[in-house]
Amino acid sequence: MDTLQARFRDKASEMLQATPTIVVALGRGPMFTIETCYFAGTSDEISCIVKPNPAIVEAVRDDAQVAFAVNQGFPKQMLQGTGRAFFLGGLDRYPHIREQVLAKMPEAAPFLTTIRNLGVLQILPDQIALTDDANLGLGPRPVYIPEASRALPDRRGRWLLATGWTSWFLVLIPVLVAIMLALHAPVEVAWAWCLPLFIAALLFQTGTTMLATYTASRPRVRRSSLLGTSRALLDGLLPARQVFWAGLLCLAGGVLLGLLMVAQRGMPVLLLGVIGVLGGLVYAGWPARVPWHVSDEVAIFVGLGPVAMLGSWYVLTGVFGLTPVLLSLAVGSLAAALLHAVRLPTVTDDTKARIRTAAAWLEWEGARRLYYALMGVPYLLLFGLLLADRLPGWTWLVFLCVPLTGRALLSVRRADPEQLQELAGLDTQTAYTYAAFGLLLGLGLLLGYLTS
Repeated sequence: MDTLQARFRDKASEMLQATPTIVVALGRGPMFTIETCYFAGTSDEISCIVKPNPAIVEAVRDDAQVAFAVNQGFPKQMLQGTGRAFFLGGLDRYPHIREQVLAKMPEAAPFLTTIRNLGVLQILPDQIALTDDANLGLGPRPVYIPEASRALPDRRGRWLLATGWTSWFLVLIPVLVAIMLALHAPVEVAWAWCLPLFIAALLFQTGTTMLATYTASRPRVRRSSLLGTSRALLDGLLPARQVFWAGLLCLAGGVLLGLLMVAQRGMPVLLLGVIGVLGGLVYAGWPARVPWHVSDEVAIFVGLGPVAMLGSWYVLTGVFGLTPVLLSLAVGSLAAALLHAVRLPTVTDDTKARIRTAAAWLEWEGARRLYYALMGVPYLLLFGLLLADRLPGWTWLVFLCVPLTGRALLSVRRADPEQLQELAGLDTQTAYTYAAFGLLLGLGLLLGYLTS
């Protein structure tokens, strides 16, 4: 931090310490409200004491962005800023905040003792503008930007984070494998559908991820980790309703493209599409959470296996076959293994919190065996297809990723159920295996076509 910013920070903290109340504007539309609160804190963190008003809690959960002002001597001395607000809970849980407020404003004692169920609203400022001059505030206003705020992504970066772009490879690989497999199809292939397939897959993946991010941020929702979701809403980076409607819009776009494919190929595509949409909603936990331990794993297995890959194959060729069916099961199994790998390190905590996951249901030994099976079945299926001469010889390239798989399996084998934090990198290892398996399979199919 440079000298000038340090001076602005100290001046803002000084004004905050010298002023007993703060005015906070929060919420959007019908939820918009303005509250005057007693507060304590500094220019980097402000803790406000709010009345037991459910509207305040709901407004902050819907949109964490707030504006605030402190009037030390209008119009010459005042402070205005914007930031992200989080409702921490009841004031009884934070006695130090009560003590800080009373030390600054002893007259607040009747308010704090008379009104029950007071809450604490924490504000993390993004920027603070200061007015401290004799020119009625008309001169240039110094602005303090906290270090934590500087590290936040810009608006475009926040939306990119909410889309879960780091998980797009999960749905692109099954489509890619289906296209490469279609090179060997004994029927005429509708190559014009390749680009729409990629777009529809991305729309479904993005929509599901956004809805899952939205539901995970709702109160009283307890879920274990999900693929692709982020802390964009939990950290107050975006309005919850905007993310929700953006997710629905992406799903609607995917459904529209899917209906065009139904017009091209008929009822099989419609059936697979309906299964895919239902699976996506189950995974997202919207509009209702399915109280089944393995619902997420099944949704991932079906959605990224038979629906994404087999559906893409059928749109391109108009026929089914044993080879695409078995390969779709292989890809789906690895995708389910990735979700399982995300949840294995937290199996103990999930069990204690009664969060329903396959790992918590099976307990450590059963969860470990399930991981072995999900990682091993794809190689068995591929080996059987190669022995049956249903795939070109180049697809033996897939077995180059066996060392990656073995490393992940060895990590699980050596893991101590009392120290599962050692598995913190298992999801990354499994993701590399999934990506390598799919890309090498696609490459082998392409090389087989080019050399045939």
